[in-house]
Amino acid sequence: MNFFRKDNFWLGMAIGLILPIVAFGIFSLIGLGIDAATGKTDIISAENRSLVSIFVNLIALRFYLLKVKHDLTGRGILTITFILAIAYFSFYL
Repeated sequence: MNFFRKDNFWLGMAIGLILPIVAFGIFSLIGLGIDAATGKTDIISAENRSLVSIFVNLIALRFYLLKVKHDLTGRGILTITFILAIAYFSFYL
């Protein structure tokens, strides 16, 4: 657990990239469960899953900037969040 307490830009970029991927997978599994239970397909669209997955980074960003006071790690998370947001808008709009 001490590994995540480092103030490192690359650690922030890794956290900022891994969290949305995990969140997207969890939201996809939830969508599959709802689909299996109700029979309705695509209750949670791919655009919505992607957008909500990007915003999961804000939880980690707030933790690293306000609670732990690691600015470099927060900057890494913020950089990846901006890149993912730009990719989302260029892909879906």
